[in-house]
Amino acid sequence: MNFVNRAFKNVTRKMSKSILLTLTFFLIGNLVIIGLGVSNASNSAKILTRKKMRAVVTYSLDYNKIWQYMDSIEDEDEREEFYNNYPRITLGEAEEFLKDTRVKTANAVSTNMWYMDHMKSLDFVHLNNQAEESYDGEGNCWIDDDGKERCYKSPTFLIKSNMFSSMIEFEDGEFKIVDGRFYNDNEINSGDLVCVISENLADYNGVSVGDDIRLSFAGTTFGGMEMSDDDTEAVFEVIGIFSHNHPITPDSSNFNYCAPYENPDNMIFMPTTSTYMASLAYNQKIFDYNREQNPDDEYYDEEKRPTEENMMENTYIENVTLLLSDPLDVDKFVEDYKNQLSQFTSLDANNEEFKKLAKPLDTLSMYANFIVSLVVINAVVIISLVTALTLKTREYEIGVLLSIGASKFKVIAQFFIELALVAILGFSLSVISGSLIAKKIGYKVLEYQIASSDIEEEDDSFDYYGEFDPWSTNYATEITLDDLVDEYEVTVSPLIIAEIYILGLGIVFISVIIPSFMIMRYNPKKILMNTN
Repeated sequence: MNFVNRAFKNVTRKMSKSILLTLTFFLIGNLVIIGLGVSNASNSAKILTRKKMRAVVTYSLDYNKIWQYMDSIEDEDEREEFYNNYPRITLGEAEEFLKDTRVKTANAVSTNMWYMDHMKSLDFVHLNNQAEESYDGEGNCWIDDDGKERCYKSPTFLIKSNMFSSMIEFEDGEFKIVDGRFYNDNEINSGDLVCVISENLADYNGVSVGDDIRLSFAGTTFGGMEMSDDDTEAVFEVIGIFSHNHPITPDSSNFNYCAPYENPDNMIFMPTTSTYMASLAYNQKIFDYNREQNPDDEYYDEEKRPTEENMMENTYIENVTLLLSDPLDVDKFVEDYKNQLSQFTSLDANNEEFKKLAKPLDTLSMYANFIVSLVVINAVVIISLVTALTLKTREYEIGVLLSIGASKFKVIAQFFIELALVAILGFSLSVISGSLIAKKIGYKVLEYQIASSDIEEEDDSFDYYGEFDPWSTNYATEITLDDLVDEYEVTVSPLIIAEIYILGLGIVFISVIIPSFMIMRYNPKKILMNTN
């Protein structure tokens, strides 16, 4: 280990040179720490924000592509054919996505307003607010211009129906089954009249799991159709009771104007097929009545009459929202299926908004990485030149070492250790100072980047529904630039410190190898002769 001792003595003997090199590595280390700190903070902020977002991907029709294609059709017959075979999303396509192990569940949700039955056997949960003061539980009837009686009653329940045996709201814990269970695939396929109601609605009416409730799905009736209560109402078995974390309280933004059906306590979940089967007789009577009134209209052909088979088979799905297990899988999931989509469909992971808000962080990370690369390249060039000049003045020492039997490897190792000692000292000092200034500089450059970006400030307009919109089928998490910035924190982690030392030793290694190669290609005799 003589070459190690020689390296240590050379460093301590030439203090002025060692101090200058230490200062050089100190400055390099500070710049690299700041660059890596800012870059890592930007990337971490995006990852942490993405983890807080709901891991959803929406499969839907791409209406822009549809409209563009329709505009390109010039032949009228071809256009008519396209109208008759308008693109649609099928249940089978959605079920293919569910085979992917990354998908937890899916929502193909329909939302409808339903009513109390004529006996008012199931009352809605009351808020006793201004909206209920004008509520007319009896309904209103009037005579239209044709002399027919028409009646209308106010809706009281919000029916959310799904084509799948679980829902995003329940998988995410937004809603939770507290008694009984959720409906299953057999009940969906059979169109069984089952439902899941809220805990407060059950308590308010004294309903338990296994009880039957009667609901009305028709709010408007028309004279002349001979509709009975049994035609507009159906009996459902309560198979589950749920709780939720969206109570409407007097301090809620929409309390005074919240209609009964907008109160989550009055929300009822059931299979989409259950709504079809419940209203089958009602829809058949309407169809028959209209066919009698319009006997020559082709729309009312017998084959188009609602039946159990065609209502179950011709399910219309506007879009399907897929819930993944891991938010970080969202981008990869979309990429994997991108080439498997049909011409008029798309997968949307809410990436456009996320990428727009993350643009300042992306730019900051890009600049930080560029600075680190530039500093490293310049460091290699400068240290290589300094080392080359140093080794040139030590040619005699090199020749003597080689002539007495020292291997070229040990000679190069000695120079490497000399430079590594001062590099480690310089980088160690830079870790201390860099940790103190990286955070301040990181926030300053972020503020500047945000100020110079074209991102509009968050809209502070009034939000009627607040955190929970009962009508919404958009399950993507809404984020703001503040959400990203809140996760931005420049820290000098142990990983960055390790990267600094590894990067520094890499610079030293390259800086020693390049000039050493030019000298080591000669034999000892030639080196000594050139020196003399």
